[in-house]
Amino acid sequence: MSSEKIMLKLEKGRAEFAYKCVLDAKERVFSNNKEKQKDYKSYVRKIPAMILSNGLGQTLAFVKAKSDKGNAYELIYKQITEYLKSEHPTRIRMPNEKNELVEWVITRDSVNYKYITKEVLAFLNWLRRFAEGLIEGEKE
Repeated sequence: MSSEKIMLKLEKGRAEFAYKCVLDAKERVFSNNKEKQKDYKSYVRKIPAMILSNGLGQTLAFVKAKSDKGNAYELIYKQITEYLKSEHPTRIRMPNEKNELVEWVITRDSVNYKYITKEVLAFLNWLRRFAEGLIEGEKE
């Protein structure tokens, strides 16, 4: 298989996974709460910039710390974890038996840490695109 076809397959997998995540946020988890939908959309937009300026481990620690039962940060943290456990990531996957994303990420060597960072940023890019298209309104 050519490298172009492999990249297309990877992007398609990321896109499909992200689309399902945003639909889940909009139609199931936050279906009756427009404010939480707006929070989700806002956080999905902000997290990539936080990763680029602070690093993946520190950003995940922040997201985890801000996670409360049923809020958008908790859902995003869960979705990133599920994505990294799925078959879609390119070079490294989180083992299914691991449950704590931030712990797993910060214990990787620098090469794998970079791969994970690129993978999470690519996934969040798709989440952002779909959130902007599927969730109405802006956070005040």
